[in-house]
Amino acid sequence: MGFHGRWHDNRHTLVTELAELRAGDEVIMSIAGHVSGAMLSRYSHVRMEAKRRALDEIDTRQRAADQKAQGGGRAAATGCGDFRIGCGS
Repeated sequence: MGFHGRWHDNRHTLVTELAELRAGDEVIMSIAGHVSGAMLSRYSHVRMEAKRRALDEIDTRQRAADQKAQGGGRAAATGCGDFRIGCGS
């Protein structure tokens, strides 16, 4: 089987996983040995799964706010305010 890829790729993976775990920038920079935010940005990659989770969290918060504003009414139940579903569809 063996190792496929470059050893250096592990550094990118580590920094990305630390960022997804919401470790602070200073913590990540200290672990990875980075001395600047620019270097951190270069090594940190946002995965599609992390993007989905972030957008789902915004959607959940928006639905809760809509439901609260509507007093639990129809808008929250039909998905109005959901960026993925148009109102009236």
